[in-house]
Amino acid sequence: VLDPFIGGVEKLKLDKITEYAEKATIKAKAAPKPRAPAPAAAPGKPRPRPRAPPKAAPAPTSSPVVEDDAPAGVSANLPPHIRKKLEASARAAAIKKAQREGRPIDDLLPPPEPVAAPVAPKPAAPKRPVAAAPPARKPVAPAAAAGKPRGAVKAGASEAVKLRFANDESLDEKIASALPAPVLESLASAKWKDRMEAMDQLREFLSDEAARGSGVHPELVVRQLSRKPGWKESNFQVSARAFQLIAWMAGEDELDFNTGAAALSIPALVDKLGDIKLKGPAGDALTAIAERFSLQFVVGLALDPIRAQKSPKVVADCLTWLNTQLLEFGVQGVGLRAVADMARDAGLQSSNAQTRATAVTLMGTLRRAVGTAVMDLVGDLNPQLVQLLDTEFARVSDQAMPEPTRTQRSAAVSKGPGQGAAPVSQDSAMDDLFPRQDLHATVGAAVYKQLGDSNWKVRKAALDAIQGALAATNNRIQPGVSGDLYTALKQRLQDPNKNLTVVALTVLGALSEASGAALVPNIRI
Repeated sequence: VLDPFIGGVEKLKLDKITEYAEKATIKAKAAPKPRAPAPAAAPGKPRPRPRAPPKAAPAPTSSPVVEDDAPAGVSANLPPHIRKKLEASARAAAIKKAQREGRPIDDLLPPPEPVAAPVAPKPAAPKRPVAAAPPARKPVAPAAAAGKPRGAVKAGASEAVKLRFANDESLDEKIASALPAPVLESLASAKWKDRMEAMDQLREFLSDEAARGSGVHPELVVRQLSRKPGWKESNFQVSARAFQLIAWMAGEDELDFNTGAAALSIPALVDKLGDIKLKGPAGDALTAIAERFSLQFVVGLALDPIRAQKSPKVVADCLTWLNTQLLEFGVQGVGLRAVADMARDAGLQSSNAQTRATAVTLMGTLRRAVGTAVMDLVGDLNPQLVQLLDTEFARVSDQAMPEPTRTQRSAAVSKGPGQGAAPVSQDSAMDDLFPRQDLHATVGAAVYKQLGDSNWKVRKAALDAIQGALAATNNRIQPGVSGDLYTALKQRLQDPNKNLTVVALTVLGALSEASGAALVPNIRI
């Protein structure tokens, strides 16, 4: 039976197999003969139950067992997967033996497997027509580096970015017709000197056109600069001339330097604040834009590019520039909460010591502007950072914000050319940072009834609710507090529970401080 599988085995192994085959003993028992049918039992006696035959003991496994009734083939007694392995092993051994003896092996190769006929795919059922959903609108950055923003983007509290040539299919033709061809060719030249000379020629051309009253729109110029030579110009002298050109356009009254041109320029200018050779021209251009519009306009578009910086040195330089702008322009109209959030995320939580130091300095400037309330904006910090902030706040606690030295054309605080902006009071800055809220809308009218409840626990819960509402508004509420609240608090001054009397006095003092108004018209104690 096993001859087909041991044909290619070596002689030494074949002798071992033969030796063990001769020693093997057959221990399988023959099948028992069928028993004769038992005679019918007598009608009066119960038929005995047949006993179950005793179970055969398991055969020992110490010696090999050969079945005497094995079939001629192995496939009938072996599982399919074992049979395939044995056949493959025997076939491989037979092929090796035939190759050694020089015999053909065509008969020993396995038969080719039948290839199933390809099944034709079933025709797909016709789908029901579905109405196409409108494409989702993606948020657009206020100033894309490629110069392809869409529509108007909100930049600050007062100015909105208006792009005049957004999604303009004829933009190339408009640029080619507005700017001289030699200048465009020089801007795309491989020689940096040609590109630098093109900047000077472009400025001279724009000045002449503006003098004739037919000036080129600056947004077209900025879009061309973003293409050629591009914001990633390798030569710093060419980039410096481009930034100087932007600063000049922002400062010229004859040119219509709109918010769209500014929004296209600000991210590129912020990226170069960390370049030692370009931080000066880039900072001057940003200052010129802030003077034309407002500092809030520039800061609103610069915070996200500052956050996106990967280099700690660039972030530190950006924070230093922002601190200087707050000192020169003042904080009037600037969203200080957004500035504090950026300083915390990008500066205070940085792993770089220089970046953290500049962020602490910026927070010190905010402390000079709004007082100790700036600590409410930094959130949870580790003890080391809290200690640094406390040290900086203690150093500047007696220093007031300097009088602004730069003007903002669109800011309402400007007094006139060359006179600087009006000084900003700390209360005005706090109103921008923490707007006053309506206390009645926060606590509701039910608190009045709770203050007069017979259960002292309910009265205490009402007082705690008022204190929690004041804390939630950063102790800044609108002066028009309802007189009913003061009347209910007056009754608590005679509360039988003396602890509640103390709490009521504390709440009255907090209301006076938070509203900034005297309580005499509302209550007499």
